[in-house]
Amino acid sequence: MAQGDSLQACNFRTTDGKACARSVNEDSQYCSLHFGYDRKITDEILDNPRFATDFQAVLETHDGDWRGFIFPHGIKLPKKITFKVNARECRLASFDLKDVVFKESVDFSDAIFKGAFALRSTIFEDIVKFDRCRFESSVDVLYVQCKKSASFYRADFLGRTILRANFLASVNFNEVVFHDATIFSGWRTVSLRASSLISVNTVGFISVGSKPSVGQMIRHLLVQTRNSISRFAQCFKNMTVNAAKNIHRRLMAFHRRFAKADPDTQIYRVFEGVGELKGVVFMKPDQTLFSEVNLSKVYFSGTNLRGVRFLGVKWWQPNFKRNGLYDEVSIQLSTDGPYRHLSLPILEETCRNARVALEENRNFNAASDFYVAEMEAAQAQLPGFMRHFFSVNALYKSVSNYGTSVATAIRMLVWLYLLHFSASFYLELQSGTLPQMQQFSEQAIRSIKVLLLTPDPKFANVSTTQSWFDIVLRLLGPIQLAMVALAFRSRIKRH
Repeated sequence: MAQGDSLQACNFRTTDGKACARSVNEDSQYCSLHFGYDRKITDEILDNPRFATDFQAVLETHDGDWRGFIFPHGIKLPKKITFKVNARECRLASFDLKDVVFKESVDFSDAIFKGAFALRSTIFEDIVKFDRCRFESSVDVLYVQCKKSASFYRADFLGRTILRANFLASVNFNEVVFHDATIFSGWRTVSLRASSLISVNTVGFISVGSKPSVGQMIRHLLVQTRNSISRFAQCFKNMTVNAAKNIHRRLMAFHRRFAKADPDTQIYRVFEGVGELKGVVFMKPDQTLFSEVNLSKVYFSGTNLRGVRFLGVKWWQPNFKRNGLYDEVSIQLSTDGPYRHLSLPILEETCRNARVALEENRNFNAASDFYVAEMEAAQAQLPGFMRHFFSVNALYKSVSNYGTSVATAIRMLVWLYLLHFSASFYLELQSGTLPQMQQFSEQAIRSIKVLLLTPDPKFANVSTTQSWFDIVLRLLGPIQLAMVALAFRSRIKRH
């Protein structure tokens, strides 16, 4: 406030009914911190020359009660804010922070950001909230770290959005609407190692007078000999060090070629803790990208991922030893029967959407894992024994893990072959003849021919029981062979 102004209490009231504790001029209805926005007239934030001065006074007193403030363009914050910030229902013409550290909690819930929203290399060391915020222009969250929980619940992102952030704890994006192109992206930082340098000692020379004596000549000869030996030793040392460096460099290059991780590189994969993206709406899924993101602890229930692109994404679920959604872990392993029963149809639909999205990205291996998750969710909804035995899903899982596991399909084929061979060999032993290696070999060959539907006149006259064994293998064998081919095809390409 200007010196000499008469002051009175501000009659602005926040959403919770409390009056603003600041003072205003008598000729102003509201204090300058709440002035400059009239939705009925302009729906814009007006210039407010007095705001910067009054807001600076608020910062100097470490007052974080910014509720309802109308921030014009060009407002700056200090590099470190050590007090709690409550900026609910604010209106901001623009918001551009760089290298700012918030030591305490920050709450911008229900705020409206009219212009560009940019956070660069900003750190939130405590809880941060942007619940129900409206971002009406572009959003650039670049190299931002949130060390505790963050929340964007029911926020609206109307412009292009880039979220290159690292959430170390939980983050909530439930029911968020992204109206334009959206990027969730991690990043990498590389630290360079300074190699040590080897210093080389210089060797001095002894000058000799024009008329040296015999003693001087002997001393000079000894000095030259010592210097020559020293130079030779230094040269040998340098050669040894250079050779060692060269060998080390070649070994490091060889190791680098086949290494899968770089100890000098730190990767930030956005979701380090549990992330919630339930009921999220991507209005432009073909312009939505998840890059270098860890999605293994992210909930996606109710979110349609069809059309979304994935690049370098981690889906691995150790509980199932395959790729999958974190929703599957919480639902399939839940001990709450009613909750699991009600959640399974949603899980099936979410896995189906994720599978389609991965197939559109031509990532067929991960898509196969999501197909398994989709089928297991459908199978878990079946009643009683149908869930494990008397159903097509249960049979399909046992013979090839829903057409995705080559090992399962081959194992089942081998079991069919061994079962036929063992039963046939047992019948032959029942005839009373002693087993011989030739009989063993012939029966093994005969089982292979029956499996491959190859006729053999040598074994035309067999018992009725043996005929039934042959019929069963001729029916099931080709089907299981088809399962093996299908499993191979699903791991190579799926249309």
